[in-house]
Amino acid sequence: MSQQSKRVRFDNAVVIFANLDMPDTYFGDPGAHKVTVAVDGVIQKKIDDAHGELGGEGKIAGYKVDEDKGTTMTFKTSVYAKDGVKKFPRQFNRNKMPLESQPERNDVINIITVAKQTSVNKAKYTTFYLDAIQLVEKNSVDDAPFDNLDPQEEVFPEVKDLPPTNNKVMAKQEDDKLPWED
Repeated sequence: MSQQSKRVRFDNAVVIFANLDMPDTYFGDPGAHKVTVAVDGVIQKKIDDAHGELGGEGKIAGYKVDEDKGTTMTFKTSVYAKDGVKKFPRQFNRNKMPLESQPERNDVINIITVAKQTSVNKAKYTTFYLDAIQLVEKNSVDDAPFDNLDPQEEVFPEVKDLPPTNNKVMAKQEDDKLPWED
């Protein structure tokens, strides 16, 4: 006989995307707090084990396999959003103190979920509801992606014959007075 629900902890998951500072309302209000992580062998085994223990029927909600992007899993909850809470309250650092802001892409987190067998329109799923996250390692950066480009590489080949923008801008500034200049 299968269980009704099961607590499952996923350690050292790499964040792909998070909506924890604000609920994702793409599919309507009140939305849901969620985090999407890359699935490695350890996470895959825990997902498979929990799915089996809960009856193994149907699909796993939030589980996606993409040939280019790899396998990902989205954990979410709408419990707090339904109560009008904007920021997911169960985000902690390694010292069990609340996080000021959500983990971002490439950060490493631990996740506690509650897995349950659910059904939607007669289709069965194993759903992993987000319960809490803990930031383990901050790998995200605030830099714009262009900051890491090699200046010698041609980023936009279609404009290679044009003079550099900064020369155009500088020439324009020399010709035109700015509104506060007399």
